[in-house]
Amino acid sequence: MDTQKTRKTAFGAFAALRRNSLVPAPALVLIAGTLFSRVGDSLATLGMVLDAADKGMRWGVTEVFLADLLPTVVAAPFIGSLVDRVSARSVCLWALAVQAMSLGTAAAVDGFHLRVGLIAVSGLAGVASVAAGFKMLPVVAGEKHTSRANSLLTAGLSAAGLVGPALAGLLHSVSGTAFLLGADGVSFLVLAWCTALAVPRSVNVSIGRRPDAKLSDGYQALRTAPVVGPLLATLAAAMLATSIEGVAGVYYLRDVADGNETVFGLFLSTWALGSIPGALLAGRASWSGRHTALILGGVLGISLGLLCAGLLPMAAAIFPLFLLGGFGNGVCNVGLRNAVHTQVPAEVHGSAWACYQALSRSCIGLGFLLGTPNSLVTSRDQVIVSGAIPLVFALWSTLRTVRRRQPALGEASG
Repeated sequence: MDTQKTRKTAFGAFAALRRNSLVPAPALVLIAGTLFSRVGDSLATLGMVLDAADKGMRWGVTEVFLADLLPTVVAAPFIGSLVDRVSARSVCLWALAVQAMSLGTAAAVDGFHLRVGLIAVSGLAGVASVAAGFKMLPVVAGEKHTSRANSLLTAGLSAAGLVGPALAGLLHSVSGTAFLLGADGVSFLVLAWCTALAVPRSVNVSIGRRPDAKLSDGYQALRTAPVVGPLLATLAAAMLATSIEGVAGVYYLRDVADGNETVFGLFLSTWALGSIPGALLAGRASWSGRHTALILGGVLGISLGLLCAGLLPMAAAIFPLFLLGGFGNGVCNVGLRNAVHTQVPAEVHGSAWACYQALSRSCIGLGFLLGTPNSLVTSRDQVIVSGAIPLVFALWSTLRTVRRRQPALGEASG
């Protein structure tokens, strides 16, 4: 086969698509594969959760969630530094192959705990594939279109969050958990194909490499980034808040819905629905470079949505408040991704994003614990607290930002 001719044909098709798109075609291919894989992840996770519930395993659901959280927290710095040392494309393809094999094996075995262990292996490989994907996106999108690409990806992930659980519930009742695990494995093969198509070997050199990368490089890059560093605490508070609500809200929202499962399901969908326009609007050219405003504005939307939803236990009020919270979530996520892509050197993008994954998973795990029902506070109180925490941090960060800018304005006017 004439690989050069094939490559030219593929890039000819990409060029034709690029003329009609705001985002280059290779980036669209990579985004599409990522979204397909995210739906597959939803199938596998929810399938295992439903399997644990059907078997009456008290700690089964927790085990599934921990299998996704712990590998990222522990291994992210090591894997992130690997992504920065070698070709991001090669790391991504190998990691996706491991994920596909792990999920395929999980589909072929019967033991619940063995399946969870294989999911944990896939989660470890997932740290590498996600970090590598983050590193490759600016290369295939180009600096001019990276912001828009992040916007489309974030909006698409929210849409996948709507489609995945509903599809998983349907397929689980028809085909069982093994089918869902196998489907997730296939989704990683699809993403690998999209990655190989969108990122040809010829662009490997342009993806920053750092052979002497250290484990601390990722955290150092995040701390010293002009926008992300000062806002890390606020971002952590927002992640903690949403995970607290994710657990406590199950009990609180079911009470508000008077046990109506349809209304409860709509509550959950409303948040993801609101994040789609938030992500798309945050990617507009008029917001390019306004990372601080996007992150702080997004966190304020999240906090006000959660706080007021706890203070107003009425379905008619919670729907628009969750739309507001979801809108803020989409805005914040796009602002964060753009800030890291813009302000962190390309040679440490892999380490930085892997370390951010570790930070987010740590906050999520802590939030799950704090959101667990207890005898000290009600689930409604926990939801109120989940909104108050990021609100305090967001207002504090906003005040600090304004104070830092005032001297600069004074000097300029003088």
